[in-house]
Amino acid sequence: MNKFIIIALVSSLLYSCNPEKKYRERERREVPSSSEFKPSNHIHKMLMGQSVYVPIYSSLYNEYEEKLFHMTAILSIRNISPKNSITISKVDYFDTNGKLIKSFINQQFTLGTMSSKDFVIPESDLTGGTGANFIVTWGSDKPISIPIIEAVMIGSIGTKGFSFSSRGKEIEAH
Repeated sequence: MNKFIIIALVSSLLYSCNPEKKYRERERREVPSSSEFKPSNHIHKMLMGQSVYVPIYSSLYNEYEEKLFHMTAILSIRNISPKNSITISKVDYFDTNGKLIKSFINQQFTLGTMSSKDFVIPESDLTGGTGANFIVTWGSDKPISIPIIEAVMIGSIGTKGFSFSSRGKEIEAH
């Protein structure tokens, strides 16, 4: 019986030290990047599209107006069509006063089927203020499901973590 226990312990020790197993576990935990994010120089006549306003809450009031809680904000554009790509022509970031802070793309790009692209505003970036927002413009030369365009905000105070999302709102149909 003792020999059986020793053999079981040695076997499990050898198996847990297997570098190939550790490599496979590490490989599964890596986050894939967006490979369906391709620059597009093609000018298509767009059949449908939108300009979408997305509120960003990277700075929130905490207790009183002068005390702000800063969060990381992630803009996520998700093409939910299993059949067709979409073209993203604008991803602009504005501050509380409506002043353009940054254009995240300098040429339009194609977002492949069922793929997504994220744009990050780090917690340390305070330029947007409490009323920051994105305007995203997308189009398609084929009938397509409207993509999901939303923001996810994440942050923590001490040992408490916070996260929430805000959906984009169409401001213009094309």
